[in-house]
Amino acid sequence: MANNTVHPWALKNVPDQTGKTFVITGANSGIGFAAANALAHKNAKIVMACRNLQKAETAKQEILQVTPNASVDIVELNLSDLKSVNQCAETINANYDQIDCLINNAGLGWIDREETADGFEMHIGTNHFGHFALTSQLIGLLKKAPNARVVSIASLAHYWGRIHFNDIQLNQKYGRARGYGQSKLANLMFGLELQRQFDQNNVNIKSLIVHPGMSGTNITNAALETGNFKRLAKISNAMTPFLSQSPALGCLPTLQAATALDAQGGDYFGPKYAFEVFGTPKKARIAKHAKNTVDAAKLWHLSEELTGVNYQESLAG
Repeated sequence: MANNTVHPWALKNVPDQTGKTFVITGANSGIGFAAANALAHKNAKIVMACRNLQKAETAKQEILQVTPNASVDIVELNLSDLKSVNQCAETINANYDQIDCLINNAGLGWIDREETADGFEMHIGTNHFGHFALTSQLIGLLKKAPNARVVSIASLAHYWGRIHFNDIQLNQKYGRARGYGQSKLANLMFGLELQRQFDQNNVNIKSLIVHPGMSGTNITNAALETGNFKRLAKISNAMTPFLSQSPALGCLPTLQAATALDAQGGDYFGPKYAFEVFGTPKKARIAKHAKNTVDAAKLWHLSEELTGVNYQESLAG
């Protein structure tokens, strides 16, 4: 009798990545670091785009301890400053022949209201606008790779997130969950709209989106230490082994989106169990409001306007 058991997708499923270049934002900690470490071990060339160069160098040395022959470069990137985003893109464009995969991983969450260097609310400014601007400027190098991908990191927070078009910077009403949710919904809508843009312009790049479930990262920890979540944090500390997973497991959806041979543009991956909180990756559910193509197009045009980038030039060039 045939065995039709589908085995969970795991690290061993990542194919050899010899000759491929991965740019990973925020690769010095959490899921970004775990993904960089795993990909370096599979012979990929890693470009760590990080804000803190000292932490990036420490992370690089950790990767080299595990994989001494790994190829790991560091480039400075502060996503909360479009000037830094532009300089990072310039550096990458000047030093690399192609990018096989851009992983827009860096992010922050659950912080008091702050503004970026460009006057954006910090959550959406860093998590969405920064990556939106960076991606547009790296499409040229992505086009040069035969099967390039862009992987965007969303979150379960997209379920409660809403795009506040009349108050995108949340000047009128701010809350940590409100700011984080809006930015993570924006990440998901961007990833879906990016695939539509690739299709419309006959660009052979895949856009995929993932979420890590509840992973033991700085953002999750910050969320649990916030206001109403403090009581939950006490329970969570006792339940952590059961309720969350390590960054090494949390990065599996990212690795699947970035490397699985059968992954399709527009796919969304997340953990398998307990309402997608933990476990090995599978196709994840997308909230209905995140699939709204009218809102996605509106967010796209607003993002171009605010960041000053022109995707049509990148896509057509």
